[in-house]
Amino acid sequence: MLHPKLGRVLNVVYCHAVVFGLVSTTLRIRSHRKCIRLDKVSRTYTFYSFFVGIFLFLNLYYVVPQIVQDGYMKSNIVLQWSFFAMLLLRVVAIVACYGTLWLKRHQIIRLYKNSLTYWKRFGHIMKALVDRKELLDLQASLAKIIVRKIALLYAAFLCSTVLQYQLLGVNNKQSLLALSARLTHFLHSLSVKMAFYGILVLLHHQFLVIHLAINALHGRKAQKKWKSLRSVASMHLQTLRLARRIFGLYDVINATMFINMFMTGINILYHAVQFSNSTIKADGWGILFGNGLIVFNFWGTLMLMEMLDNVVTSCNNTGQQLRQFSDIPKVGTRMQKELDVFTMQLRRNRLFYKIGGIVELDKPACLSYIGSILSNVVILMQFDLRRQRVPNNDHQYFTHLFNKTEM
Repeated sequence: MLHPKLGRVLNVVYCHAVVFGLVSTTLRIRSHRKCIRLDKVSRTYTFYSFFVGIFLFLNLYYVVPQIVQDGYMKSNIVLQWSFFAMLLLRVVAIVACYGTLWLKRHQIIRLYKNSLTYWKRFGHIMKALVDRKELLDLQASLAKIIVRKIALLYAAFLCSTVLQYQLLGVNNKQSLLALSARLTHFLHSLSVKMAFYGILVLLHHQFLVIHLAINALHGRKAQKKWKSLRSVASMHLQTLRLARRIFGLYDVINATMFINMFMTGINILYHAVQFSNSTIKADGWGILFGNGLIVFNFWGTLMLMEMLDNVVTSCNNTGQQLRQFSDIPKVGTRMQKELDVFTMQLRRNRLFYKIGGIVELDKPACLSYIGSILSNVVILMQFDLRRQRVPNNDHQYFTHLFNKTEM
């Protein structure tokens, strides 16, 4: 049972992932028969994914000379070093993304198979326990959430495209080629974030369905409720294990995604400082789209953190739903036993998300994440003020380096 709106949105997410080769094998989706299975062209798609990764890696070559020599960065060494740091992170992100997909291809395909088995196995719980209208309302609300997130991603991409075009020093074939190369990488980052959104929405949906099943089971007056509660407990444990496997397999990709988001936030705010002090000239449209880029970028970052926190919280707060069984005056022996087993299971198995297995990402970490971006921008501002007071010729370094290379 899947709401048509949520199904269409997930298809959009899936198509973005397929175009940029972000899945290890394709799926065959037949909505009219409600059938989803692995496609048989996985080897062909693997070669396609390989060429996409090589293409993204090679087209970075067209970005560097144009930006450093003819662009707005040629007189600011801070912007130059920031650009090369972002370029290095893009290389790391591409290698991590497609390296994970190629090296762990069989594990990811096995995860797909297990996920399809999981959906078929526990589908009867949603039909038997959860009210159809409540389930459809839940799926419609999740569809609205992911549509807003996709809209934010494309709004940030539009603002970034306009600004990148205005910042071109010379409009020629080389500069337009460099702009196209950068936009291709922006679209790749957008697809990676969108795929992460889709995974989080599916996990959030399953944990919320478990909550609905527990609520429906509490108000249900029927014998042998303990069997249904055992099925719900099994579903929760399998969903938690599935979430852990997903977070583990895509850990390197997600870590590079968050690092790139961190550096992108610093870069955007530092560019805003350059616009504000007229170091970079801008007209009214540039200021408008620049402010829009700041708002949409940080809004999207906060919404991503919120969605991740909602998934973790909905998993770990399942025990709060079980507390409502304490108001039942008389509970059978088997029912009490299943409640005790489920409660012990929830205490021993808690979901958390760590970047690279080191930093746990929660609400306090989110605030530290945003605070670190602001702190680094303030440090760069201090360096920029000092550079303006003490003129130097460091900004000529990269220009001489590329001139010497061409000779």
